[in-house]
Amino acid sequence: MDERDFHLLMRAKRQIRRESSLRSFLLAGLIVTAGLRLMGLEMSFLYPLLFVILFVSLILNSDLIANFGLVTKSDLVKLIERHIHSDPEALARYASSKNKA
Repeated sequence: MDERDFHLLMRAKRQIRRESSLRSFLLAGLIVTAGLRLMGLEMSFLYPLLFVILFVSLILNSDLIANFGLVTKSDLVKLIERHIHSDPEALARYASSKNKA
């Protein structure tokens, strides 16, 4: 694994952590909003705020709309294929599993 592959892998790991923390934040926001609504507190600014945050996160995490420095699935597949083809043992396992499927 060369330096470029290592940086690609690290960017992908950071991207996964960032996306999961954003999902957790949005889920917590929805739970708090629903809890406040059940208690009878109406905070009308929370609904548009959560919608805007969700919409922006969908745009920034989309592969089709905005891909600003994100690691795509095709980049990761290419990385895996390069390593499979550079290791004869892994290439043999890949070929045998492909023939079974």
